[in-house]
Amino acid sequence: MRRSIVRLVFLACLACSEPTAVRPPGPEQMSAPEPPPDAALVMLVDPFVGSANDGQTYPGAVTPWGLASPSPHTTVSDALAWLAGAKANAGYLHGEPTLHGFGQTHLSGVGCPDLGGPVIVPTVGDARTRFDAYGSRYENERAYAGYYAVDLIDHGVHAELTATAHVGVQRFFFPDRDGDANILIDVGHTLSWRRPDGRVRVVSETEVEGFVTGGNFCAQESVSTIFFVARFDQPAIEMGTWGGEPEALEARGRVGATLRFRTWRGHPITVAVGLSLTSVEAARANLDREAAGRGFVELRDDAARRWQEELGRVEIEGGSDADRRRFYTALYHVLIHPSVISDAGEEERYSVFSLWDTYRSVHPLLTLLYPERQLGMLRSLRALTRSLGAPPKWELLGNEVNMMVGDPLAVVVAHSVDAGLRGFDEEALYIAMRDAALERGVDAHRPANDDYLDLGYVPMERSLEAWGPVSTTLEYALADAGLSRVAVALGHTDDASALAARASSWEALFDPTTGLIRPLMTDGTPYAPFDPDAEAGSSPGPRTGGPGYVEGTAWAYAFFVPHDIERLVERHGDAATFVSRLDDVFTTDRFSMWNEPDIAYPYLFDYVPGEEARTQRIVRDAMATHFGTGPSGLPGNDDAGTLSAWFVFSALGLYPDDPTRARYALGSPLFSTATLHLEAGDVVIQANGNAADRPFVTARTWNGEDLALPFVEHATVVGGGTLRLEMSATPP
Repeated sequence: MRRSIVRLVFLACLACSEPTAVRPPGPEQMSAPEPPPDAALVMLVDPFVGSANDGQTYPGAVTPWGLASPSPHTTVSDALAWLAGAKANAGYLHGEPTLHGFGQTHLSGVGCPDLGGPVIVPTVGDARTRFDAYGSRYENERAYAGYYAVDLIDHGVHAELTATAHVGVQRFFFPDRDGDANILIDVGHTLSWRRPDGRVRVVSETEVEGFVTGGNFCAQESVSTIFFVARFDQPAIEMGTWGGEPEALEARGRVGATLRFRTWRGHPITVAVGLSLTSVEAARANLDREAAGRGFVELRDDAARRWQEELGRVEIEGGSDADRRRFYTALYHVLIHPSVISDAGEEERYSVFSLWDTYRSVHPLLTLLYPERQLGMLRSLRALTRSLGAPPKWELLGNEVNMMVGDPLAVVVAHSVDAGLRGFDEEALYIAMRDAALERGVDAHRPANDDYLDLGYVPMERSLEAWGPVSTTLEYALADAGLSRVAVALGHTDDASALAARASSWEALFDPTTGLIRPLMTDGTPYAPFDPDAEAGSSPGPRTGGPGYVEGTAWAYAFFVPHDIERLVERHGDAATFVSRLDDVFTTDRFSMWNEPDIAYPYLFDYVPGEEARTQRIVRDAMATHFGTGPSGLPGNDDAGTLSAWFVFSALGLYPDDPTRARYALGSPLFSTATLHLEAGDVVIQANGNAADRPFVTARTWNGEDLALPFVEHATVVGGGTLRLEMSATPP
């Protein structure tokens, strides 16, 4: 590999001068992992949760909804290695022995890798530029919200990370060996499956600029470019690039830049990396606006205070220390995506819309606790619909990556409109969604939509066009229910009736004998052979779903009619049969908390009078069993905060079981008191006598009035008041 380290003429004197000529004014201490006193909640956040057990989270620093997320890389795998099980989609897998630098951009909890660049790598000695050569063993990892630190054993470097919205900030304490410290900027080893095509240019002894191009998320065709400017708080004594022309200060391709520094113990080097999706100039402007003239400690403490402000929208009392850590860590993970991609000072635009996952819990939670953010996201989704020419399904940095199934934007919009959010050009967005839902042909927005519109379901013969025809049918029906709800709110009464009729499409696939929703052929005959417990066969690969289903079994979709549960109860023949079959999902270990299709099932007992205690017991058990405090503390991919949002809602005692409707089913809260600081006033959820062994609700009131049913409307909640629950060790 060709490598060039260029000594600039105008730095010759600096290189040969006495150390005192450039020695910083005074030593800095390696900062203890302590936030400022007014940001105590951040210490209840453990960013390592989910970094093992396929949670696919990362432990590095980020601010709420921030673009910049400097974080360590322990594993970077290609598509073949990923298929073989080497999955570290966020670049980090807890327990891996070697750390390979710090990437500046990451996805949290998603099912495939992408982003990651540029990567900042501190080393000592010869500037080895190969990915497998510049790694280091590591120890003493520490992190809280907005901060990460680690010791690199092989290089003797203590590294600390923090961030602003658009700037990743690294501070490195090197060993006391003069002129022996290197900082590499690698644009060729990102997390993307697309072969990197980056660029670096050494601008001066304190600044490097360039871009990193990635894409091919989940093997789908996509391209994303992130521009950067890296600025150092000390001048380099040698600079150069690798992978390009010898003796060059600029290179493109799978390349990088190397800067060598004079260091002394106690005098760290800080590198701040401004990011933008727009241009190098915009990245520099973001860097100037958010980090210029500000030291690492100030930026770290500011990040902590930003987290304190957002986490503080919920105050909790009671529960164990572990419960409080689980709660605030889950809320932290919810507030990472969607991420702000607009430049500093502009109207905020968001990206990373994993909508098939997040419509179920993330967006309802944002609507409840952070409606101003949800409104900004709706405006971004409207703009994306316009730019993409269709409603987005899974959007990443402006690309539609076409992952998962259904028509999820309709569900997100329905819940938001029902919650009273307006001002996102909702009329035009509704028209675009309605028209897309009626498209026909092979290039229709909804795959196999001709059959869905004509037959009332997607048949198994369309499995190659529509992944999991049963799941796709159920998702379309839910989306149509959402569109119908929006149509009513906007006065499109004719549309509303037609859409509501299509929302009952699931009934064509319902088998009353087994209580399952089963695949059919075009002629209406049942698909055979049928194994309701099959987890694979829907498409190549493990856990892709049984034939007809997406990432689940027939049992995982047996009750996936969240908009029409009352009718589903009727189709089972009677309430007792419905309860018995639903209970079988849990007693036979068919409930899969690791994925989204059935995560609302614990709350469906609320629809049968007298059976709410089953919901309360199962929700408590699920929180205790599937969510922990260590790296394995998530049951599966967090999916941009979706599983974490389930935990937050459940710990509060509420859940949006029908994501098209702004209403919450009641469960069993984890704390004695939770106070939600909402715009119109505080909401207090008070669980009298609550304890780990007292999960059952024997009485419930809202502002002193009895609640006849275990549901509460969003409009009621956001008006302010007190939900009081009497807890017991035995059901009523």
